[in-house]
Order: sequence, then C-alpha cells, then structure tokens
Amino acid sequence: MRTDLDHLPPSKQRELERAVQLLMTEFDAVTARATQPWRRNGKIYKIILFGSYARDDWVDEPENGYQSDFDLLIVVSHADLTEIADYWYVAEDKILRDPAIGRPVNIIVHSLDEVNHALKRGEYFWVDIVRDGIALYELPQHELAAPMPLTPIDAHEMAEGYFADWIAKVDDAIEIGEFCLEKKKWKDAAFSLHQAAERAYICFLLVRTL
Repeated sequence: MRTDLDHLPPSKQRELERAVQLLMTEFDAVTARATQPWRRNGKIYKIILFGSYARDDWVDEPENGYQSDFDLLIVVSHADLTEIADYWYVAEDKILRDPAIGRPVNIIVHSLDEVNHALKRGEYFWVDIVRDGIALYELPQHELAAPMPLTPIDAHEMAEGYFADWIAKVDDAIEIGEFCLEKKKWKDAAFSLHQAAERAYICFLLVRTL
C-alpha cells in the first residue's frame, strides 16, 4: 500500500496530519481510562486514506458548493473498539471544529479481522481500498490480507443482500413521494421520486457488478 501524499498540496497534507493526530490522541485518552485489559491495551493498527483524495480525483471548490471529503479507514485491534459513540465521537467533534482542517472528515472503523475477512472474500469495497488507499499511519506486523477473487457463491450472497437493502429504500422513497403528491407538495414529491430513481440505479449497479 502506498504511503506518499505527494499528489496533494501541502495544505491538504497538513490537514490530514492534523486529523490523524486528533484521532490518535483522543483514542489514547479513551483507552487509558478503560478498566478491561483488552480495552486499555487497544491499538490503532492503521489509518488509511481512501476515496477521491487517494485516487487523485478530488474536488475543492467550496465557493461553488463542491468540496470532496477526506475518507479515512481506521483499523483497530478489537471489534468492540469500533463503536463510534464510545471511542470516536469526541475525536470527530474536535476534527469538525478544528480551524486547521478545512473540509469534512468521514471515518469508518473496523477491526483487522473484519477487514481481512472481507479481503479474503474478495469484497470490492475493501479490495479497492487496498488498491487505491494511502496509509497515513501503520503499526508494524499487522498486515492486511492479500485480496482474493470473489467466489460466485459469495458474489450471489452479497448481490442478494444489496438487492434487499436498496429495494426497501426505493420503496420508502416512493411511499414518501406518493404522500407528498396527495398533499400537493410538488417539490417534496419531486425530490422523493428523484431519490427513488437514484436508489434504484445504485441497486442496479451493485447487483449487476456482482
């Protein structure tokens, strides 16, 4: 996995450095107060930049309402350390309020076992992160698994899961749109039906890809 940020302007490199510092400092503070040994000894194994800033197709035009977020994957030593409310809320709030960070920062937190299980199954989202991601922090000797091809059985299972999830979201948006139409709230109806169309398209892309 890459570790260089040479494709980003120095100002954005500093923003990422500040975000990583806040995440690690607040995590250390929370785990230091824990009583259980596994919590107190909890570790951040990796912080990985993924998404548009890793791929180098980011947009930074706040004056026009277009500004890409920083997307960060945090890999930790135990699944219970992934709870946002317990371990990451304060860090997220401090990042949001920090004047040195000029754009939203989205974090997802998973254990190393979860990530490696997904990589061994060949799940596209995680394979893409390994392919395109940039490690901002790594603790040695905690490697990610080599991505494997997705088996037909796993692909079918994932496609069914995506279909069930997104079709339900399509139905919800249509139901809201119909309610708005009954109340003659035309703009709200148009928005809800547009959401239904977007969700249907996402559903198609996910299922067709698998």
